[in-house]
Amino acid sequence: MYLCICNAITDRQARAHNTASVGTAGCSVAAFYRALGVKPKCGKCVRGVREMLDAEAVSREARQDSCGVEA
Repeated sequence: MYLCICNAITDRQARAHNTASVGTAGCSVAAFYRALGVKPKCGKCVRGVREMLDAEAVSREARQDSCGVEA
C-alpha cells in the first residue's frame, strides 16, 4: 500500500528503511523523510508515517529484554 503517494513510498519500503535504521529509535517524521531524501509534499501522509514510526518503536521495545538486548 502506498504510504506517500506524492513520493511513491510504500509501507513496505518505509518499514524496511525504518528497520535498517534501528539506531534511530524515536526517529522524527522530518528525520525519516530526510533519510529517504524526499520531503512531504501535500502532507496527507505525515500522520501515517508518524503512526508507523510509533508502532515500530513500540514493537522494538517489546522485543528487548531488561538488559536492552533484542531477543
